[in-house]
Amino acid sequence: MNPFERWDDWEWEKAAHSIGNDYKYEGKYDQSGIPRERYYINQPSNSLIDSFTGSQKRVVLSALLFLTVVFSSRGEDLVSQSVYSVYRNGMNSGNYYTAMNSMAKEAMGIQQSEGLAVSAGVQEIFYPPVAGTVKVGYRGTGINGSLSRGIEIESSLGNVVLCPASGVVLEINETENLGRVIRVNFGDGWEGILGNLGEITVKQGEPVSMGLKLGTVGISSARQKPWLYFELAKDGKSVNPLNYLIQNK
Repeated sequence: MNPFERWDDWEWEKAAHSIGNDYKYEGKYDQSGIPRERYYINQPSNSLIDSFTGSQKRVVLSALLFLTVVFSSRGEDLVSQSVYSVYRNGMNSGNYYTAMNSMAKEAMGIQQSEGLAVSAGVQEIFYPPVAGTVKVGYRGTGINGSLSRGIEIESSLGNVVLCPASGVVLEINETENLGRVIRVNFGDGWEGILGNLGEITVKQGEPVSMGLKLGTVGISSARQKPWLYFELAKDGKSVNPLNYLIQNK
């Protein structure tokens, strides 16, 4: 006896699912209503994109991204200029994947942020200057639309900004994008920049210690929100501050 003749309807249905959704069960019945033949036929998809191979889909996606870059480069609105700025910054830095990924997120209006990799080790060196939620992560969308070299931490107007580590105040300045800024040398190749400050309570050339009040959170940057900008650099190269902040236990 053919073993397939002993299958019940449940087993035939299970087999259909294992074969795939593109196959449809067809049955023929005799006059008593008992099925006497079972077979499956392939149901072709009506969707054009479903007929594409993986390589063809990648080509279509690349073409769409290319057209996005072309049209954004000619646009004068804020969104177009932001998309093109992200693309150009990524191309100049040589990080093509980051550029295309960031550009796509910018075009879709997705807030960008960068979290820690699972294997990333946290070196607890610097004290968090303020407590709050990181609204813009490292290499996210910066104040001027380019890739951010630091992070932006949500705070409240007038909140105290603490010194991340002992060092010397190198510079106190005010820029169009970051507003009122303090640059601190922490030694051993480390430097930090804190921006969007309101009040500043230290002076240029003054030695500072970890936890000392540097000033308060303001709205002096172009962002016009009480988000503290915090940037860290090691030997002149920016790093993700989240990898080096002392974690709350």
